[in-house]
Amino acid sequence: MHRFFPRVPVLLRCGLAAMFVACAGTMVLAQTAAPRPGAGENAKGRTVPPRPYPGDVMKHWPAYPDEARAAGQEGTVVVRLRITAAGNPENITVERSSSVVSLDVAAALAVSRWKFEPATRDGKPVDATVSLPIRFSLTDAPPAQGAAPQ
Repeated sequence: MHRFFPRVPVLLRCGLAAMFVACAGTMVLAQTAAPRPGAGENAKGRTVPPRPYPGDVMKHWPAYPDEARAAGQEGTVVVRLRITAAGNPENITVERSSSVVSLDVAAALAVSRWKFEPATRDGKPVDATVSLPIRFSLTDAPPAQGAAPQ
């Protein structure tokens, strides 16, 4: 596991699917809407995991580094971070590397810019530690020269 340093310069471009995984094992797609008010968040003893704000996710989507794209490198980075009761990410580390440093840095850099709806316990915001897998894939490659549009 290596630590992410926010001052590392990286050229960022493109982005791919991300899934939000809370430590409790609950999975929530990053694009899902926030829970409806009164949908059980305030139930006694209930813990609701943190969720990224979809607008922030799209605004600061993990970008595909040019050098990784040119080399045909793909992979999944699992980023571990603490979400404060205020919804801010802290202590961002790469829990499982993609084996491509530029992809690891791009994932951690993007997540550091996201804001979150904090986890709640008994209806009150609490700190939570989560793991977030982010996949980088080259499936969005341009079509071959002369290929018919689909």
